[in-house]
Amino acid sequence: MTTTTEQQGIELLYRNKDISDIVFDNPTQFNKFADELDVEALILEANWSQDFNIPQHYKDIDVEEYVRNLIPNVSGLGNNPATARVDMELTLYKARNLYSILQLMIYIVDMMRKNNLVWGVGRGSSVASYVLYLIGIHKIDSLKYNLNIEEFLK
Repeated sequence: MTTTTEQQGIELLYRNKDISDIVFDNPTQFNKFADELDVEALILEANWSQDFNIPQHYKDIDVEEYVRNLIPNVSGLGNNPATARVDMELTLYKARNLYSILQLMIYIVDMMRKNNLVWGVGRGSSVASYVLYLIGIHKIDSLKYNLNIEEFLK
């Protein structure tokens, strides 16, 4: 994913371009310029709510236990590489305070399955996450294809 500097963002604003889907290197710096230009500031991550309107059962899911129960059993291997990958990814998700997002994703996949809805096989950097593969967000086995989770969690 390419990021944009605050100067590039300001240039886009001067050209009357939409910047709602742009990822900035330093949104705090952009917001300082936004005040001067009298334009709307970017929403910073600290302001994002992670209190999703999902059933309490999903808010109470122990994400680590849930995901570990999805790891396929591989007989004959002393150390299951899937277990190591899940442990590593869960550590990254936890460090970024993203467990509530995983609970939301579990809910969404469950509702799609329950209502026989079809969703895509995967797209973008999210396919680098083995945890998202196990939950059912996408159908790309990132462990099999040796995809780096850092591509998703930049």
